[in-house]
Amino acid sequence: MSAPPPGYWTPTTTPRLATAPGRPPVNSWAWTSLIVSVSGFLVPLGVNGLVGAIFAFFGFREARKIAAAGFTDTGRSLALAGLIIGIVHIVLTIAVIVLIVLGVGWFQTVLQELQATNGQA
Repeated sequence: MSAPPPGYWTPTTTPRLATAPGRPPVNSWAWTSLIVSVSGFLVPLGVNGLVGAIFAFFGFREARKIAAAGFTDTGRSLALAGLIIGIVHIVLTIAVIVLIVLGVGWFQTVLQELQATNGQA
């Protein structure tokens, strides 16, 4: 029995990381991290940045596994982009919350001053 042609899959050939032969694996965690982090700016739920940053850490772990299997396209840069965008989203969400709290406090102070001024007149 002769050897199969190059690139031909046989039952004894084990694909690396359960992918099709010759095809690099996709880092799904990194893609999910990027998509969730960016979606936080489109649909501001407040937790998208945190969830995207958490998924980025899973993406980094998956990138190490893909690199250990011998592939060069690991998705590490996608995970890094998801982490950075997630952190930016977290910081902006906290800043907006602080500004809202300060704005409500300032508005209540101004409203009390106006009521006191109208009561004296």
